[in-house]
Amino acid sequence: MTKKITLPSGKIATLKKGRGFDLLQAQQKAKTSEEIPYALIAELAEIDGQKLVYEDILELDLEDVIALQAEISGKFTEAKAKEVKEETQKPLEQIIA
Repeated sequence: MTKKITLPSGKIATLKKGRGFDLLQAQQKAKTSEEIPYALIAELAEIDGQKLVYEDILELDLEDVIALQAEISGKFTEAKAKEVKEETQKPLEQIIA
């Protein structure tokens, strides 16, 4: 599944749904942990039909980078795990009554 957005510069970004592999690739390409979000954008986004590398993301307009970061980080907030509630068994007295 992909999502298309118009960036503040007017460029069209196509974002693919990420996988664990994409995150691993971004982590391997980033030189520091602070660079991982930029490398992840490069893994998940195409801009105006062009696949970009990590260094290309650093050259984008600041507003475009912030918009892309917001889209990518929004996916992380939606992907929260939910706690599974265990069923409690009723005491035998309640079942018989």
